[in-house]
Amino acid sequence: MAVKYKRQYSLIIEDMVEAIKQLDGYYRLIGLDDIGWAQLDEDEQNECLKTMSHDIIYGLGKEPIIYVGNGKVQYESQLAQIRVFDGNNCVHVVKLN
Repeated sequence: MAVKYKRQYSLIIEDMVEAIKQLDGYYRLIGLDDIGWAQLDEDEQNECLKTMSHDIIYGLGKEPIIYVGNGKVQYESQLAQIRVFDGNNCVHVVKLN
């Protein structure tokens, strides 16, 4: 199963980047700690966030929930959206249509 979307993919990625940044420790998904992340310049961090967003969307096609840092990302196929949770609270909804 793949994540289905009708919206422009680049806009979905932009929304995912903003959503992921709301999760504490999101950079641990790519094996970095606080110091490693801080050593990257802003352009490198943005590229990492885009790559993470692509990887998460791809992963959600196989698993309905992916844990990211202290939160989770959940694909809601029937609602055509991806929900981002920081603990039990939904902090961002990425629309796919």
